[in-house]
Amino acid sequence: MFIKRSPDMRLLTKDNIIHFNDLTVQKHGGNFVPPCNFLNESSIDFMLEAVNAELFGMEMYPTIADRAAFYMFSVVTGHVFQDGNKRTGLGAARLFLRMNGYKMRVDLGQIEATDGKIIPELGDDYKSILFNFTLEIASGKITLDEARQWFAQNTQSQ
Repeated sequence: MFIKRSPDMRLLTKDNIIHFNDLTVQKHGGNFVPPCNFLNESSIDFMLEAVNAELFGMEMYPTIADRAAFYMFSVVTGHVFQDGNKRTGLGAARLFLRMNGYKMRVDLGQIEATDGKIIPELGDDYKSILFNFTLEIASGKITLDEARQWFAQNTQSQ
């Protein structure tokens, strides 16, 4: 599924992502270091600029799915926060989708990557697939391109 971006696409703000991190740490536990829980603030600043960037006149992340994958991948691998990066990365991607009239499919699927591996390798239900997908991004087993492909196949309009 190739979901084109619309000219009125809504993007996440730094405050959206900080607030989501605060909420997820409060709800699920962990450490929140005031005022913003940052470990690597420059990662979030880079992400917020790059998500809308062009290279040689072409958008780097042209679709809704591309941008959702980029948000998740950047928060998880960029270690933006002291705690809660994986939960915040997934939550940021899902929030971005909702803000733009999309959501994750209920019947999340696995995809075969270019090297033949299955992404994610474990899980056959919604929660375990999201959990394992997130862990595999965090461990470096899933590339940004593979995450983009997975989001493209597992995103639908609301």
